[in-house]
Amino acid sequence: MAEKFKLNAHETETLIFSRRMIVAGIFIFVLLSALVAWMVYLQVFRYDYFAARSDGNRLHSQYVSPNRGLIYDRNGELMADNRPIFNLTVVRETAVDLNASLEMLRSVINLSDDDIEQYRTRQSRRAVPHTSVPVRYQLTEEEIASIAVNQHLLPGFAVEAQLVRHYPFREIAAHALGYVSEINKEELAAMSEEQASNYRGTNQIGKTGIEKTYEDLLHGRVGYETVEKNNRGQVMRVLDRTDPVPGRDIVLHMDSHLQAVAEQALGEHRGAVVAIDPATGGVLAMVSKPGYDPNLFVTGISRAQLSELNKTGHTPLFNRAIASRIPGSTIKPFIGLGGLYHGVITPETVINDPGYYRLPGRSRPYYDWTWWVDKSGHGPIDLRRAIYQSCNTYFYGLAVEMGIDRIHDYLLTFGFGTNAAIDIPEASAGIVPSTAWKQENRGEVWYAGETPYEGIGNGIFQATTLQMAAAAAAIANHGVLKQPRMLRGTIGNDGEITDVIFEDTAASKQLLPSPEQIALVRSAMVEVINKPYDPEHRRHEGSAYPTLRDSGRPLEYPMGGKSGTAQVVQFQVDSAGNRDESEVPEEFRTHAMFIAFDASAESRIAVAVFVENGGGGGSVAFPVARAVLDAYLLPRTETFDEVSALGSSAR
Repeated sequence: MAEKFKLNAHETETLIFSRRMIVAGIFIFVLLSALVAWMVYLQVFRYDYFAARSDGNRLHSQYVSPNRGLIYDRNGELMADNRPIFNLTVVRETAVDLNASLEMLRSVINLSDDDIEQYRTRQSRRAVPHTSVPVRYQLTEEEIASIAVNQHLLPGFAVEAQLVRHYPFREIAAHALGYVSEINKEELAAMSEEQASNYRGTNQIGKTGIEKTYEDLLHGRVGYETVEKNNRGQVMRVLDRTDPVPGRDIVLHMDSHLQAVAEQALGEHRGAVVAIDPATGGVLAMVSKPGYDPNLFVTGISRAQLSELNKTGHTPLFNRAIASRIPGSTIKPFIGLGGLYHGVITPETVINDPGYYRLPGRSRPYYDWTWWVDKSGHGPIDLRRAIYQSCNTYFYGLAVEMGIDRIHDYLLTFGFGTNAAIDIPEASAGIVPSTAWKQENRGEVWYAGETPYEGIGNGIFQATTLQMAAAAAAIANHGVLKQPRMLRGTIGNDGEITDVIFEDTAASKQLLPSPEQIALVRSAMVEVINKPYDPEHRRHEGSAYPTLRDSGRPLEYPMGGKSGTAQVVQFQVDSAGNRDESEVPEEFRTHAMFIAFDASAESRIAVAVFVENGGGGGSVAFPVARAVLDAYLLPRTETFDEVSALGSSAR
């Protein structure tokens, strides 16, 4: 019985096993059939869809940034170029653990908190997804090697080469050239869709100066390429490419040598110098001091760097050359021309100056500068002598006789009251007051007591150093005003310069002086510098002559000019009429101005100088103007390296 049971148990086990094998085989067959069916479905029926998905993961379209156009001065010196740097970048969408990777990079390349903060700011401003954002600019060779060693731990990160702007003259031409920096969302939002698409391959745009004004010329057109990437996001090969169109190279009227000389001539003073070619209106030099190194802004300036830049309190980012201020006595030649034009005076008109002026029927005196010296005046004086001796009394009376509205209309002739510069849009228009202007802007009537101060440039009237240089150039150019302009032309593929022709449309109301009137004022301005002391008539010397005499260096060319001193605060006058200027803080000291020009028949240069809180125009600003004219009119001997060194010494 036991034997039969064992035999039956074996058969039963075999039967059970066979049944299980059949069930398992059927199950496996069903699974394999389902798998084959699914593979057929994916490979045959969904082939197009998944092939496209696969190529999308492998193939990427990306933008190619164009090379920015170069900027040259009139002599072919490179003032803004491009240089290669290597940056650490990251595509946020492909980074696995961004915060962990950034922490790791602290030890790999000494990534600082400031670097991370700037990266997060750039990331927040990124306008196009799936594009790389710089984490750290200008990697060293050691840092590149360290990143390469740890690349497998940094998904989404890469070292990319980039051409960035470089300014070899640093602060010497910073305010004139401006700078480029990272584009932001606000700037992109202000563009049309077509314009914005042209910035998808770059993160830089002109922010100020020439870089901003001629952004369209300098930027170029973005290119495109299709690339194959591996699973780490690294580019393996380029499959298709549309080359970018590089920006146009441009040539300025600026003379880099003259720019450096003007920078050095200002020394430690704050101020501005603008030089203009009277025949063309081309800006030969435009200096604002203190300046700054625009290279700091190209890849993004840190808070620490910006704080260091501004710690002096002298606003180095502020362009003093195009900011308006009262011009002091430098306005007198133009007031004189207005008097001649309107027939209020003639060249023979003589007044007696006792040292002050009084409005008819008023007792309040308007003092001449001689009153503070010896309580006397200039005596009998005509327009010529009033200009070269800078007689306030003469111009007080002339302004009153002309009236503020005729002064307003005439000064418009020389580009005051508007930004006449063709390609310097940031420049102030200044202020040319009139009865209508005061009512409209201040809601007040014009008072007779305000007019005398307008005759000597110490009233409401304001002008920029750029405007004063252009007006001086108009006198040098025998009464013809050429609007200031920075751009001379563009450079073609053949290396030839194509001059850009601008049409002068400066003054809407031209009250042009006659050649005789211009000749009179021109000769009087020559005597400002060259008229020596006449023992028969007190103070018959020009207001800048003592400085020329004391320099011990006679002029080697004819030069005309006019000094000016602008009062910053009202000084107290005691009972004896003495002015108290003791213990005046520097920020309240008078500003010094000087306009000058080459007085030859074919004048080649005109210049305006502003020295902030510098003192007397004839003693402080005149030497700066002379240094600029000397550098331009006399033979040059400096090399490019020596010119660049001028900027280094000024720092």
